[in-house]
Amino acid sequence: MAKKPPASKSKKTTKKPAPKKVAANKPAAKKPAAKKPAAKKPAVKSAAKKPAAKPAAKPKREAVETAAAPKRPAIETLGSITCPSGKLAIFDIGLVGFLPRGALEPQIVRTDVPRDRELTITGSRVGRGRFADCWDHVSVNLADGDVHQSKKLGDAGVDFARLACLDLAALDHWKHEDSLDGLADVVFWGRDDAALAKALKAPKSKEGYGWRDLDLMDAESKVMEAEILKAENDWMLNVDFRPHSHHFHALAAARVNPAGAGGLEVGGSKMLLFFTSWGDGVFPIYLDLDAEDRPVRVRIQLSTAESNAAIDSVNS
Repeated sequence: MAKKPPASKSKKTTKKPAPKKVAANKPAAKKPAAKKPAAKKPAVKSAAKKPAAKPAAKPKREAVETAAAPKRPAIETLGSITCPSGKLAIFDIGLVGFLPRGALEPQIVRTDVPRDRELTITGSRVGRGRFADCWDHVSVNLADGDVHQSKKLGDAGVDFARLACLDLAALDHWKHEDSLDGLADVVFWGRDDAALAKALKAPKSKEGYGWRDLDLMDAESKVMEAEILKAENDWMLNVDFRPHSHHFHALAAARVNPAGAGGLEVGGSKMLLFFTSWGDGVFPIYLDLDAEDRPVRVRIQLSTAESNAAIDSVNS
């Protein structure tokens, strides 16, 4: 019997919703008022969508990564060489003018290379920091393939800020100081070069002042006169006598090349001279091999921890 009152209560509750429906249907104008709470729901939804703004930041990260990609140093072509003897020699060609052949031999790093085709020489720059334009490495490319390991061939000691890649046999035909056409250039530059130019009536040149294509006798006479005036007046400048030798022509080509490399034919083969971009130093040379130990390239590693530290100590 105590259960009956709850049943009667349930009947009352069922009757109450019916009037509510009628009341809701009577004033049609009140419907917009009923929509006000609904208007708040989009506000809640928009607030909930705010985290979606975080994915919008992802394109910014991708844009940064994409922008960083072009900063990777490009591979540049310096030139090409041939080695009919099958023996490649790499060393500071400037040493030829100061060392006899016997003393020069230990300075030459050599290795076997293909003799039946031209070998392209490429380089990759550091591409970042204060030495961005310096070479990271320069390579003599032997074959296609990915590098999996390296074998050190030796170290190239550099005293004249340049290296040469040439057929070892071509060294017997190299004319380092002998003019090939009987002519020579005389160039001088430095703090007091304008004073010397005025005294000698020397024309302006790209490197300072001097004369081009002089007869050897005239060129030697100009050098002697310049050195005497330099000593008498305590002038600070450099005087350079440049006979038109193999060395002269390779250097001249390298000076006008954006890659700092110049080549020519010597003894029936093509050679290449290039500036290290780091100046003097000791640079390791490696034979890079693929997964099956086949030679891929000869790599001259110019950017090293030692070279960077040496340059920093000089420029600090």
